[in-house]
Amino acid sequence: TTTIMMLSSLPSSPSVGSFVACNIYITAASSHSLTLQSILKRAQDLCRDLRRSTSHHRDDYGNNNAQSSSRMASVAMVHAYADIPYDRSSFHLAGRSDCVANVASSLIVNALREIDVDLDSSSTANTKVKRHPFVGLVDHVSIMPLSSSQHLSSPTEHDTVRDTSTSCSTTPSPAAKAAREIGNTLTTSNLVNVHYYGLACPNDTPLAKVRRESTGFFSSGGAIDYNNHNAKDRELTSASAKKGATTVGTPASFVENFNIRLTPNISFDRARTLTKFLRGRNIIAKGYGVEGVEALTLPYHVEGKETMYEVACNLTNPSVGSVDKVKAAIGDWIEMQKQQLMEEHDKDTADERYGYEYFIDEAYPVGTTETQCIDVLAMRSGDEEAFRDLYDEEVYHNFQRYLK
Repeated sequence: TTTIMMLSSLPSSPSVGSFVACNIYITAASSHSLTLQSILKRAQDLCRDLRRSTSHHRDDYGNNNAQSSSRMASVAMVHAYADIPYDRSSFHLAGRSDCVANVASSLIVNALREIDVDLDSSSTANTKVKRHPFVGLVDHVSIMPLSSSQHLSSPTEHDTVRDTSTSCSTTPSPAAKAAREIGNTLTTSNLVNVHYYGLACPNDTPLAKVRRESTGFFSSGGAIDYNNHNAKDRELTSASAKKGATTVGTPASFVENFNIRLTPNISFDRARTLTKFLRGRNIIAKGYGVEGVEALTLPYHVEGKETMYEVACNLTNPSVGSVDKVKAAIGDWIEMQKQQLMEEHDKDTADERYGYEYFIDEAYPVGTTETQCIDVLAMRSGDEEAFRDLYDEEVYHNFQRYLK
């Protein structure tokens, strides 16, 4: 199957904005291993072709300083990941907004055309296979600004446009414009319903609100919500197109992901207390939480092991609510739980028993960081393209390993 968005489709003198990152989440993993690997390889090939094409025309894109601009590659596949227990894969791009929109659109359309999955949440309701919550085959596409890249490339006139109001301005930011371009490609496929959020939608609607009011996200897969679901949830799910829905949008800043997998010692109810303890929205009302953190409790099943729970976190403002602050909050939560357990059991033995390992199986970052994206785009070597080919091979082989 050929790549959808060909180089010839690029305008001769496109308006180029700032650099962006793009995360694409697909509801498929090991059962579609070969197809996913092929989709990744074609996306990497398109990135390479775009880099070669744009490297000869950097001055034509509005950059005031070609030498400064050339410090950044036009586009790269930074990371690809498959989470087998959640039946979910993700692809992480970074680069110039027009090039990222091109590669992302190609990858997404290839996935929609070549992957078929059962999107009926009830099909796994009584099994240990619990997907990550989802709204469709291509579940979520997030296009985020790379603000730290600005010191590496001279700004263009288009870069000066910012969304500072609660609704989108008449001239969207480069990240929001790329999101709309990708969304238009999805809409044209006639295979999914597209729901915009953040700076890519008219009212800057938060992702969580779009998911709750316009999709069945919180009643899908292994999602454990705290509200009763009603007929509206089922109606939203059944009203989806052939391959479901896709949320496409632009948050105000780069969003990082961090998961805390709890041990089998931790019940669902106790796992929920950690979720609540980390949520940023609880800071004012309850006096705890990490600023900008959104959290959700999910079941995590690994074959041959007892059921565990995982707290999945979005760090929507990682410069303030950082990974280190999340880790510090986890430590505070552990001390609270430890005191409670010691009151319930023999204090002489409980203090040694209830250490970090009693509660936490693993706490780990997921996806990419803004710094990682910038570093990949800016990495230099004597033979740059050969060096980037080696990096692509590493990303590809790691993805193969994740799929096993």
